[in-house]
Amino acid sequence: MGCGGSTPQGENEKKAPLECSIDKDDLLAKGWHKEIIEPGTGTPVGKGKRIEIDFKGYLADAPFTQFGDGKDKVIDEAGKGLVKGMNKGIPEMMLGETAIISCAPSHGYADKQNVPGIPPNSILLFKVTMKKVGS
Repeated sequence: MGCGGSTPQGENEKKAPLECSIDKDDLLAKGWHKEIIEPGTGTPVGKGKRIEIDFKGYLADAPFTQFGDGKDKVIDEAGKGLVKGMNKGIPEMMLGETAIISCAPSHGYADKQNVPGIPPNSILLFKVTMKKVGS
C-alpha cells in the first residue's frame, strides 16, 4: 500500500519521511486524500477563513526530497491560494490538527515544468498542522 513509486531501497538508504495510506490508483482516481495524524479540536475551519498553518511538502517517489521551508504560512482565505489538493483538504481540518494531505498530479502541479525541485506529474505529500483560525 502507499502512493509512492516502487523504487527499491537499499539497506543503507532511508525511506521518505512521509508515506500516504491510500493506494496509488485510488489516489489518482480521487485526486487527493487527507489522513489525520493528530486530531484537532472544534469544527472544521471551512472555506474563507484566515488561517495559519505549518507545512512541509515531500515528493512521494523520492526519499528525503522536501520542499517548502516549514515555516508558518498565513493564508487569507482557506480553500484558496495553494495546490488544488491542499485547497480541498485544509478546510476540512480543525484547530491543532496535524494531517498528511496527499495530492495526485491532477491536484498538485500536474505537468508543469517550471516548479523548482518538483518534477512534472509528481505525487505530493504535505504534512500540515493547523495553528490558528481567524474569521
